[in-house]
Amino acid sequence: MNLEYSFLCKKGMKRSKNQDSYFVPSKAHNTSEKGMLFAIADGVGGYAAGDVASSICCEMLGRDFYAESEIDSIPHWLNDEIIKINSRILEMGKQEETKRLATTVVSLLIKDELAYLNNVGDSRIYRYKKDKLCQVTEDHSVVWEYYIRNIITKDEIIESRNKHLLTEAIGLNRYPRINSYFLALPREFCFLLCSDGLTDVVTDGQIENVMQEYFEDLDKCTKKLYKLAIENGSRDDVTIIIVRNKN
Repeated sequence: MNLEYSFLCKKGMKRSKNQDSYFVPSKAHNTSEKGMLFAIADGVGGYAAGDVASSICCEMLGRDFYAESEIDSIPHWLNDEIIKINSRILEMGKQEETKRLATTVVSLLIKDELAYLNNVGDSRIYRYKKDKLCQVTEDHSVVWEYYIRNIITKDEIIESRNKHLLTEAIGLNRYPRINSYFLALPREFCFLLCSDGLTDVVTDGQIENVMQEYFEDLDKCTKKLYKLAIENGSRDDVTIIIVRNKN
């Protein structure tokens, strides 16, 4: 594979702390054998330590995955790891100084020509293929349920006053509902991971237009997406990861 990626994570104007966290592999990780793992976590707004929850989530996921000596089933391991992270955050939430922790999480593992995707909450993964953008993950949110029931359109999610109401997150329940997917990968592929700081104000069509125009320069593409979020009025933290393999 000729894998390349670009990312950014910027604090918004809503809060004094950035409640987004991310994980991308480094040279210290055994990516040749284990694969390439990427993740974004977005601390739930209104909770006292959302930044702590998102940080724990990404740190544990990346650390534990690359420290694991042998994984028999990647889908089962990822599912179990998210439950383990959830238990850790629930336990920390019992402490007074870190009361009420919760976070979303979305992860992408690329290994052996397969992509393994997981999400809890409304952070998203899109697939960009043949100049078209398609959301792969499904949000755990009230407005997403409106959307799949044809009550509102996808673009109308942005305008809804209920768009921040989650139906699931890490740190809320003992056993979170985890969306899991896996895809066979062609020689060329591209994925976009992002927190809702982007998608709360930018439509899929607008993201697609930026991807089409700046696809050859991933760093410029991530920066243009962030700039568009700010121009569209985002006050939230914004985290974006673009992963691409070119033949």
